[in-house]
Amino acid sequence: MNPTPENLQHLANFLGQTLSPDPTARKGAEAQLNQAKVQPGYPLLLLRLVGASEPAAEIRLQGAIQLKNLINNHWIASESHDFSISDADKAAVKAEIVSASMSVPEKLQPFLSESLSTICNADFPLDQKWPELLPQLMSNLDSDNPAVLVATLKIIHAIAQKYVTASHTDELWAEIKAVLALHERLLRTHSSCLAMVQQQSGNKSILEVLFQTLELLARIFYDLNYQDIPEVFEDNLDVWMQGFHQLLNLPDSVKALFNDNEEKLSSLYQMQRAICEALHLYADKYIVIVDDADRGSRPDERPVFQKHLGTFVEDVWALLTHLGVQYQFDQLAAAAIRFLSSVLKGTHYTFFQPAHLQSIVNNVVVPGLRIRESDEEDFEDNPLEYMQRDLEGGVTDTRRGVTCELVNAMCIHFEAPTSQLCMTEIESALNQYQADNSKWKAKDAAIYLFIALAVKAETKAGGVVMINPHVDIVSYFQRYVLPDLQAVTAANVSKNPILMADLLKFLLIFRNQLPKEAYAVMFPILNVLLTSQDCIVHTYAACCLEKMLTVKDGDVPRVGRMELQPMLQPFLTNLFAALNHTASKENPHIMKCVMRMINVAQADVVAVAALLAGKLTEILSDLCKSFQQNIAPKNPAFHHYIFETLAGVIKQICVAGDANAVTAMEGMLLPPFKMVMEQDITEFQPYFVQLVAQLLEKRPAPIPEVYVQTLPILLQQPVWASKANQPALSRLIKAYINRITDVIIANQALFHQILGLIQFLMMSKMTDNYAFGMLNSIICHVPSTKYPEFLPVLTNAALDR
Repeated sequence: MNPTPENLQHLANFLGQTLSPDPTARKGAEAQLNQAKVQPGYPLLLLRLVGASEPAAEIRLQGAIQLKNLINNHWIASESHDFSISDADKAAVKAEIVSASMSVPEKLQPFLSESLSTICNADFPLDQKWPELLPQLMSNLDSDNPAVLVATLKIIHAIAQKYVTASHTDELWAEIKAVLALHERLLRTHSSCLAMVQQQSGNKSILEVLFQTLELLARIFYDLNYQDIPEVFEDNLDVWMQGFHQLLNLPDSVKALFNDNEEKLSSLYQMQRAICEALHLYADKYIVIVDDADRGSRPDERPVFQKHLGTFVEDVWALLTHLGVQYQFDQLAAAAIRFLSSVLKGTHYTFFQPAHLQSIVNNVVVPGLRIRESDEEDFEDNPLEYMQRDLEGGVTDTRRGVTCELVNAMCIHFEAPTSQLCMTEIESALNQYQADNSKWKAKDAAIYLFIALAVKAETKAGGVVMINPHVDIVSYFQRYVLPDLQAVTAANVSKNPILMADLLKFLLIFRNQLPKEAYAVMFPILNVLLTSQDCIVHTYAACCLEKMLTVKDGDVPRVGRMELQPMLQPFLTNLFAALNHTASKENPHIMKCVMRMINVAQADVVAVAALLAGKLTEILSDLCKSFQQNIAPKNPAFHHYIFETLAGVIKQICVAGDANAVTAMEGMLLPPFKMVMEQDITEFQPYFVQLVAQLLEKRPAPIPEVYVQTLPILLQQPVWASKANQPALSRLIKAYINRITDVIIANQALFHQILGLIQFLMMSKMTDNYAFGMLNSIICHVPSTKYPEFLPVLTNAALDR
């Protein structure tokens, strides 16, 4: 498939059809491209199309995506893919991809950079499959063309960024040393850009390019220094650090040129962010380097970064105090705050004095914790993203999150003075709210500051395990949290949802520290909050309830079956009602709370089993219909908790021995199970199979005919093709053998079908364990008179393999 104009035009046509709204045309084009990708010359043809100027921009973009996917999936031979790119095609791509990256529009460069990164991971530099790459990059770094220079630095960053996540090995260090051949040119570029910044301080367009170049240099500095400080960087560290110092202290006239963008971080601040991240790396890892040879005795310390540390503390502090609180500055603020946090936590915390602490609290902590208009918009418009950040760990990427980290860092060496300063601010904010309830933002900030100050250590599953001794959790709860929660009624449950979410978060975080008596007070309040129309409020209420049910005093659960029983029905009613809200249709936190209640309620579940099974199977039926219409699920965790809940219900009704309840459960569960198996809804098959196996194992005799009717579907080999199905299917087939042995033996065709499946599974070492498990069940339950029919054949099959 040569890159002729005709072939390029054909390829452009097919790529255009993949964007067609007509599904027939789209699928046809995708099939053609899938056939073409195995043809010799196809990778180069794609690359030429991306680099050509004639095709439309969307066609070139689609080509870049196709090229990236092709290289990611097929550059290295793999059992999971049907072919790999030939050596001839690899050589052709490597000969042109670097130069193509220099000339394509900026929108396409990330795709080529990712392709280059994949190629470098496979071919550069240890096995010397691409010896031309470094000389080509060196030559490009000498270019006077700014576009070529920026594109080259993007390529180097794409190559080097893997060093941040890779494990330290001799091979990796050898590769880094090879890349360090670029250092002299990188440093020369850095110095020349610094000089140009001074010369062109009033020309914004030129400064844009210079700052973009300097940002890339700072990122490459980070990449190449992550594993250890290379000798060439150590020898020239003063030059690099002087440049970083200059760029963090640019004149106000330069800054004024870049303060007009309210949508995203400008190139100036992107560059300063990259510098702060590099400084954070050094403050975190390289304030002192200890020689490995002398770690057993008194360390031989080589000062590397100490002499620069004081300067950069002042630089970053000045940057933070003049930085706006607008959303676009969050990433820069986060990088700067993390640098200061590293210094505060480290051995050089003496740079900070009590006066500095007061200034940090006033100028960084308090402004960083105030809720902003953009936060309110996120709360209202993007509740799922807001909760994901707040509940699942993403909060550390926000300004509030890193500000809380800063408070934690201050408490390591300055716990008492930091606590005093923060409590003064907290009391002041709470007094403002008590004097005027419309100033709820003051209380919002106070709650966040108190949480940041109080928590010294916590785990995601267990909650807070270590508390700042200078704060009183229970007193704060009783004075400032409980009164507002007790004021909640059905009439005002949706009033001021942000503050209500803050109060619930306090309850969630400090659940271990609150007394048991508080739980009895909180349960009715949480039940009311579950009825809130606000997605975040009823979700946080569900999270509080779920986590409170996991708390233990020693080995004894704080909330047991007896404590939960009076509230079980109201809780479940309101939890399922919350799922009717549009934003909570597939809310995993609500369903996890239902699951936890079933586990705690134990035998009390039988009384509400019909309600639970009816609601859950109704939800599952709707989800199955969505799959049939090719509507992808929003949250797989939601489905997981549904099936976990059903498993808990089945366990309890089978233990109770209520035949009517078991029959009712089967009536609701088996029809959707048959539909899932017959229509091959693979996402749900492993779950449903496990539930049916659980029912079949535990239900009392006799076994209904509907089970026998379903068995032939489960014996079809395509059903076993999915690895996710195999453990559950094996368990279910063994349950059939154990419970309806007579029926299976009487149906000779069915029995032989099971034997054929066992023989098929024996053929692979990935599935032979399932085969032997089922064979063991047959030997244990089938009369010995039947052994001659199958045992010699299966024994020979096992021995042959």
